[in-house]
Order: sequence, then structure tokens, then C-alpha cells
Amino acid sequence: MKFERLILDVETQKDFFDPDGAAYTSEANLVADNIYRLFAWARNNQVPVMSTVLRVRRDRIGPLARVPHCVEGSRGEQKLERTILPNCINLGLRNVTDLPEDLFDRHPQVVFEKRSTDIFAHSRAERLITELEGGTFILCGAGLARGIVEAAVGLRTRGFSVVLASDAVLGLNDPLAQMACLRMEAKGVVFAPTEKIIVPVPRRRGAPFRAAVESRR
Repeated sequence: MKFERLILDVETQKDFFDPDGAAYTSEANLVADNIYRLFAWARNNQVPVMSTVLRVRRDRIGPLARVPHCVEGSRGEQKLERTILPNCINLGLRNVTDLPEDLFDRHPQVVFEKRSTDIFAHSRAERLITELEGGTFILCGAGLARGIVEAAVGLRTRGFSVVLASDAVLGLNDPLAQMACLRMEAKGVVFAPTEKIIVPVPRRRGAPFRAAVESRR
């Protein structure tokens, strides 16, 4: 499978973005607005989306906050409605390697459920990423110092270009968020605001998506 660009949406769940969520922070509204802009852009431009959902067991607190969050079966575990595209497919928690055929041809969005923050701990997600031929991942979501940096570094290690939508990510007041940003920069991740990402990219030879984003910074 070959795509010029894909969105990787990490943990856009109600516990982080809904005012009634267990781990809601004051920055969440603006971040959510920019995430919605990315999803509208993806929908209008046929950009495929990979999404992750954290599902914490009922007897656990979870890795992203000091209070119970994303507990399976709770309202806070649910994805934001505006981050669900029509005809998306949820491949669940099963840590196996089988994948439906022609996945992105049939579904604009693929959702993976996880027990931990690392997307590469999910065998199906890792297989799907492994089968992609190059391209640029655009990252957004919650958990800058956990799932987002884990995804960014893992993708760069596997040879993908990565653009972080810098105003479409939540740090969740994690003291390690700044260190995560430095780590991503060291790995060659490009930081760009949403408005620079969603501008249509001229289709000309020698101008891949990441290069076009960098030129707008």
C-alpha cells in the first residue's frame, strides 16, 4: 500500500477532550478544534486515517493521568464523535497479525484498541504500518509524552516521514512533554501548525508532502 500522507490520531477520547472527562485540561478545546479541522481535511481529500483508542481495565488507573481514565465501558473511553469517519472499521484489541484485504480501499479510517500507549505493541497496527510504502504520517491527539512520541519515534525508525500537528496535540500536563518534543526533533520529526498542514499541496514532481509542509513553516 502506498499513500503520500496519512493521519495517525492518538487517543482522541472523551476523558481528555470533553469538559466532563476525567483527565480534561483547559487546552483541550482549542486542540480539539484543530483535530476536527484535520479530520475535515482528511475527509475532503481522501487522506486515510489510522486511529488508536486506549482501553484501561476496570481495576487500573491508566498511564496518562493520575485519575482513572479511558476505563473500558465508560463514556470517557469513547472517541470524540467528530473523529469518526463514515464507514470506519474498528479492529479491536485482538493482538494478532491478520488484516482484512484492501483495508484502506474499503475503509477511510482504521481504529485499533490498545491496553498500552505504544501503537507498535499492537501486532495488527504494526503489520499495517509495515505494509505501507513510504509516505508521511501526520500525528495528532493526546499523550504527547507517551503514545505520540512513541508513535513518532517508531515511525521515524521505520523510515517514514512524520509531521506533528503542533497545535492538535495534548500534553496532559505531563512533565516529560518537553523532553518528548526534543526527542522527536532529534529524530527528524517536523512540527507544523494545523493551518500549514491542511492547505492543499500542489501536485508537482519532486515536491513530496513533507517538503511542502516544511516550506510553509
